Amino acid sequence: MVSYIGVTQVKAGGSKVPEGKRIPIGWTAVAIGETAAERVRLLWSNVVTGQPAWLRLTVALDVREEVRVEARSAMTGLCIGEWDIRYASVFQPYQLLLCAEHVELLASEGIELQLIQGSSPLWIFTEGPAEAPLLFPHLLLTKVEPEDPWQRMSASLASLSSLQPFGWLEGCVLDGLLDLERVYGGGKYQGTAKEHLDLFFDANGSLHYENPRSVPVDGRIYGIEGTLPFAALAQLEPNHPAIESAIQYWLSETSQDGTIMDGSMLSAEGSYTIAYPMAVLAKLYKREDLALLAIQQLESRKQRLNYGTDLYLRHHEDGSHSFPNWSRAYGWYMLGLARTLRVIHEYDALYRESPAIRIRINELKEELIRIAEVIVGYQSEQGLWYVYVDDPQTGVETSGSAAIAAALAIGVQLGILGDASLTACKRVRRALTPYLTEDGFLHGVSQNNKADEELQRSGYRVLSQMGTGLAAQLDAALFIIGEHLVQDIS
Repeated sequence: MVSYIGVTQVKAGGSKVPEGKRIPIGWTAVAIGETAAERVRLLWSNVVTGQPAWLRLTVALDVREEVRVEARSAMTGLCIGEWDIRYASVFQPYQLLLCAEHVELLASEGIELQLIQGSSPLWIFTEGPAEAPLLFPHLLLTKVEPEDPWQRMSASLASLSSLQPFGWLEGCVLDGLLDLERVYGGGKYQGTAKEHLDLFFDANGSLHYENPRSVPVDGRIYGIEGTLPFAALAQLEPNHPAIESAIQYWLSETSQDGTIMDGSMLSAEGSYTIAYPMAVLAKLYKREDLALLAIQQLESRKQRLNYGTDLYLRHHEDGSHSFPNWSRAYGWYMLGLARTLRVIHEYDALYRESPAIRIRINELKEELIRIAEVIVGYQSEQGLWYVYVDDPQTGVETSGSAAIAAALAIGVQLGILGDASLTACKRVRRALTPYLTEDGFLHGVSQNNKADEELQRSGYRVLSQMGTGLAAQLDAALFIIGEHLVQDIS
């Protein structure tokens, strides 16, 4: 049994949200600053003492710098510890392990939080629905019942605690939830996915949310990464009025050769955030034009992001490339391939009646086989992949590993990939288990890519609901294989 102990009182100054920014969903948040007047005090009225605990905070506004927050006992001023917060996204939790003595001190005095590094205050959530305990200041007791960590993962994912900003982060969670629903049923995971989505739409069905910089972008799509959640939305509410906005966005961004760029560059993310949801909509609405456009996105990325055995995250307009062999680039590229192939297979009328399309699909299947062979060769002895798969000095990384393994498992499920890929998937799942927290969220994730390659190579790791969603996708795909529900689309 996991025990969350939330704060009973928050005392803070009256900082105003920066102009042009917005705290999401109308939840309450406070700012932690440098001066005495900007300190934040957290108080508990009832704390179980005598054992260690994690002290957690969750970020409420986008962070574009390196920030440090110090925690001290509120009365005696004893330093309890510091959070190292770098380039954080909204809904990203941070945790600090407290010894039993510090937990008792916190119970009797409360704690005071102060910014000790950073150019502007750090905003954290303080109040919201009880169904999202991870997202508000709390203690998590470290003693848990000896149950399967993966069961704790699926239980926590099926809650508001797994919420992420609308876009690619939330899309990873939604796909994990719907994959779990697909194998376990019961309606819990599907219900959670719908509950998540309902938070981002107003009464008229129009988007009400912020872009990755916490700037309101109501009623429009902020970029290619913002279309991934429409795959889940279309499956849950096929008549939702916002779905047409995604289609119109894609069509408006399509170049003459049928490629959808990310501004001035072509990115691996588009395999997953564009091609996959586009294929889902194509199948649901019998839109062959969208299916062909989805195939084109995968083909363009196959042609422009691969050089020999190297895969790049980005291809720029001037012909240059960046982020060679980044693990999440493989994850996005391969998930896009595998998930899109699965959907197109389900839309069987599309390719069974068209030899030309069948040839293109077979070439994408061959690409999945090729890239699978490449990436399995990079798998570390531990079972995970490094942040940069060809550079052990960058350390193993959990979210990219989960995404790659989920794609491999889907490929095995479809009968495209074989035993080597299945063995690699099983090794990843075993290796990920120690990275699941007491309440089932995935740690060991490299930070979101907002500070270029230096941060990615630094060894810095975070706790992530996005990564947890990718782990759920892997878990669900392996469950299907284990139940011998393997499809053959050869």
